[in-house]
Amino acid sequence: METPKDLDLALLRDLLALGQAGSLSRAAQLRGITHPAFGRRLRALEEWAGAPLATRGARHSPLTDEGRALAAAARQIEAILRNTRAVLAQQPDRTLPTIVIAAGRTLSHTLLPRLIADLRGTYGEAIWKVKTTSLRPGLEMLRQRQADFMLGHAPEGAIPPGMQDLLSCSVGRDAIVAVSAPLVSGYPKFALPRGGAQPRVPYLAYAPGMALGAILDGVLAAAGGRDQLYTVYEADLADSLHAMVRQGMGLAWLPLSLVREDLLHGRIVRAGEKREDIDIDVRLYACQGTLDTVHARGLWEAIGALYRDADADGAAD
Repeated sequence: METPKDLDLALLRDLLALGQAGSLSRAAQLRGITHPAFGRRLRALEEWAGAPLATRGARHSPLTDEGRALAAAARQIEAILRNTRAVLAQQPDRTLPTIVIAAGRTLSHTLLPRLIADLRGTYGEAIWKVKTTSLRPGLEMLRQRQADFMLGHAPEGAIPPGMQDLLSCSVGRDAIVAVSAPLVSGYPKFALPRGGAQPRVPYLAYAPGMALGAILDGVLAAAGGRDQLYTVYEADLADSLHAMVRQGMGLAWLPLSLVREDLLHGRIVRAGEKREDIDIDVRLYACQGTLDTVHARGLWEAIGALYRDADADGAAD
């Protein structure tokens, strides 16, 4: 490929994809081109810049100092263009892009509002459509292209079953906390069972198919504590379990983001130790095929610029 006389913005997007993915093959996947073609485009950009932009390696290709400097400039250029587009989009004859996000019911009113507010500042104006759902229906919506992205909980450092072929980006952290209504003394009405001959504890459970329930079931199975609980209530909404905890109906594991205020004011209390909290990721998922539109691809690149720990959970190099 000849050295570009006039810089093509697509080459800058290639560089941003490499900074996000950390390897040439994953960056090529993000950009929807072959590995060799991506390498040629990167060399053309390096010739234009007059400096090496990435360190070639067997598996990883981190950006050089020059690459990081150019990537930072590229993000500024894209931000200027997006802001300009947002101003132009205020005109009545312009149609805003529509972004559809499938989200867990709890996340739709805890983390998602902040995520959208952050993205508006980086990506620009859009019509945001949110479809609340649970894990499996949300995955199907992604695969059927009924949603551009899906926001869901994931075990820390692990990929939930059925999501191995998806791109994902960590956009937040949370924890699942065992909670109970308090006694007058301030102690939990229902404490975490510690084994032995103590009575079983009434349990407020997540309905099958919920991501939080799947994460919790895995932890309880590994700890061998599920047989010390008996289910008295089941719901597909964490808010419903939260309400039943406050009514003193049983023990539940709930997202800290949902119950933090109640814990601070003593309306509910921890049923165990803080060290027993279950750390979880909040991740945004996308199918490779859904990034073939300008709007979806632009938003994914904006997410990569916002969250430095973004990673592509696609096929290994």
